Amino acid sequence: MKITDIPNTPWRDALLPASFRGAFFHVEVGSRENGRRIVTHEFPKKDIPYPEDMGRRAIQFSVRAYCITYPLDTDEPLYRRDYRIARNLLITALEVEGPGVLQLPTLDPMLVVCPQYRWTEEERLGGFCTFDMSFVEYGEPPGRGQPSGRDSLIAQSQAATQRLLTVMTGVEAKLRAVARQTGAP
Repeated sequence: MKITDIPNTPWRDALLPASFRGAFFHVEVGSRENGRRIVTHEFPKKDIPYPEDMGRRAIQFSVRAYCITYPLDTDEPLYRRDYRIARNLLITALEVEGPGVLQLPTLDPMLVVCPQYRWTEEERLGGFCTFDMSFVEYGEPPGRGQPSGRDSLIAQSQAATQRLLTVMTGVEAKLRAVARQTGAP
């Protein structure tokens, strides 16, 4: 029995390619921070405080991502032998002003802003770089309704998934052709 003979679990089948503003990256670690805005009122000569709920906190995401050298060149910049192409596209996407669509592998797409990021390259890890990125959900100014477009965000995410599946199918065909030429199994 090979690992490919084991059926995938539903969560694995639902994984999506990670991207921000259409710039793809691999995710090593992702976390979401959220909660309630609670103001605690403490009064003189009273032993019991009064916590006041001021609403939901903005959703924040911390993502450790990476771009790495790929053994073949494809049409998708994330899968090229020169990882710097994907790195530069991600840096450009992170530095654009205003909100953008963030797609993480296990979550629905969300409109966010990126207040801060850090990218790191190490000499001993040639052909590889990491990004530590922070994102905050993008809302609307007071008095306006909730931002619409959830269906549009999901459609964009599905289109990106199809684009990567097409690229990976082509890569699989190239690898089979190389294997046939070299006589590898």
